[in-house]
This record gives sequence, structure tokens and C-alpha cells, in this order.
Amino acid sequence: MKRFFDILRYKTAPLIDAFKQRYYDKFGKTHSYKVVFADTKHIESDDLGMFDIVLSPKYYWTKIENLPVKYTFQAKEYAPSVFDGFIPKGDYSYKAIKQNGKFLLFAYDAKNILENLEALGIKLTHVRNIYFAQTEFIDYPSAIKIDNESVLITHSEKVVKVPLSLAKEYVGINKVLQTLKLSKNIIKLGKFNRFYEKQGALRGIIYVLVFLIVVFFAELLYLSHILSSQEAQKDKILKQYSLPSTEIQLNALLNQQDRINKQQKAIRENVSKIFKLPLLEGEYIKSIEANQMQISLVLHVNDKNRSNIVRNYFQRSFIMDEFRDDTNDIGIKLRYE
Repeated sequence: MKRFFDILRYKTAPLIDAFKQRYYDKFGKTHSYKVVFADTKHIESDDLGMFDIVLSPKYYWTKIENLPVKYTFQAKEYAPSVFDGFIPKGDYSYKAIKQNGKFLLFAYDAKNILENLEALGIKLTHVRNIYFAQTEFIDYPSAIKIDNESVLITHSEKVVKVPLSLAKEYVGINKVLQTLKLSKNIIKLGKFNRFYEKQGALRGIIYVLVFLIVVFFAELLYLSHILSSQEAQKDKILKQYSLPSTEIQLNALLNQQDRINKQQKAIRENVSKIFKLPLLEGEYIKSIEANQMQISLVLHVNDKNRSNIVRNYFQRSFIMDEFRDDTNDIGIKLRYE
């Protein structure tokens, strides 16, 4: 059943994303809301009504990665291992955004953000949507002054907070927010971070209904495909062996499919262990091949001293048949039972 929903989610992801984009483009800007920037300055929110928040880079961590997946929900599953060892330990949530063939990954502590927003004087029941500075200011052409000491600039495709003295020219944050066109990259901080408007509730109902309709028709197509495949397999076996349609034949076919599923599951589980290896900045897996008994991969590292750490990591889960570390590309062959 889990495999069915994984396949269903993979197949319907483009359709759901397209629908969400069309809905946002058509209805997402029907009201005008004020936008505030949350950093360290106290904010008087009583007279703002409902408003949106753009979070300072101090509230989250970002990484830009090449990942062997196609969709953002798949990339999000890699985020914990990508950030492992690079950020303080904590209870993090993750978000993934696809851009320019890569994935922009975020890690953030929702509880910590909510506590800080309250400390800044923000009434969470008035907050409509919350965004990252990374997604909202990445294309801004100049530095953005946020207070008398700091500015936001873009460096290595990331929006970062730096001292004001590093910027020759800048624009004030209030002027930027007045003309800012917000993206659709909203983050969720739990049930305490917003007051749910009727429009938001209606949007949620529409998403649910569309998803249920997509699931219904996808399930029909999937079941139709399975039935057709089973009938074709049955006819093929009957023709090949000139046997009647008996229970023995059906059981044999089911047992064969069960063995294949178990083999594929074992391959996936062992490959997932490979991707849980904590990688340093600049390290990546150049290639990987897997079969029923063995996994072969090439890992690029910047420091040859990493070899022993990598070797020890894989020896905890696999039988190591080969380990070549004569260059910065480590060749590894692993075997599992």
C-alpha cells in the first residue's frame, strides 16, 4: 500500500503543483496586505490588521544542492542528512524549492521563530503568511538596509545579513517592502502562527477536493493497469507452457512478484543508507549503481583525510569489497546479504 501511495504521489505531483500555481496567480493577490520584516527591531502590529512577514536570514539556514530526484517533496526527504553536522542540534522543519536545476533547501526551528516573533511584539493571530528573505529578496538588484548597522546582500546565490559598512549603496527596507511582490513560497509554523481567514479555509477545501478527485482517477488508472498487466502475464504463461488457468499458476505468479518486490525493497533500503552519509561542503556522490547484492559508488571529497571516516561509516552497514582512495574520488564497492 505504501508503494502505491508513493507512486501516486510521484505521478500526481506535477498536476497538483500546476493547479496550486494557477490558483495562486489568479486569486493569491485579491487583497492588499502590509508586509513587515522580522529581525531584531520591535514591531507595533496593533494597527496593521492582517499582514505578511518576511523573516531575516538569522531565523533559518540554507543550502543549494544537486540531488538525484525530480520533485521538491523528494528533495525535502534528503534535507536532514544535508544539514546534519552543519547546524546546531534542534527540532527542525525543512523546506525544498527547485531552482535552476538544483534544490534550495531550508532548515528552521518553528518553535524558536514563533517565540522570537512574539518577543518582537508581533501578534501571531494577525499574521497571514510567513516568507524567507532568501526567496523574497534574492532578485533585488541592490543592498537592502534593515537598520543602522546591517544590510541584506546577495552572495553566492544566498541572501545574507552583513555589516552596513560593506555596502556602498543601499535601499531602505521600508521602501523595498512597499513595492515587494511576494512569491508563493510560504512556510508553515503550526496552528499558532496565523488566524485562518475564510479565504484560506476555502482555498484549503479546494485543494483537498482537487486532490481527492486526482487520487480517485489515478487509482482507477492504476488498478486498470494492474489488472491488464496481470491478465497479460496470465495469458503469456498459459501460451508459453500450454497450461490451463489453474490456481497453481496464479500462486506461482504471485510468489514471483513477491520475490521481486522484496529484492527491490532491499535495494532501496540499502541505497538510502548511502545517502545518509553526512557530506561536507563541496562533497557529492558522482555515481552510484546497485543490484541485488552489491552497491558501487564514486564519492568526491575535498580532503583525503576523510577516507577513514567514510570507510568506517560504510563498514557499519556493509561488507566492503573494494575501497580506492588514491585521488579525491573515492571508489567503493559494498556488498550486503
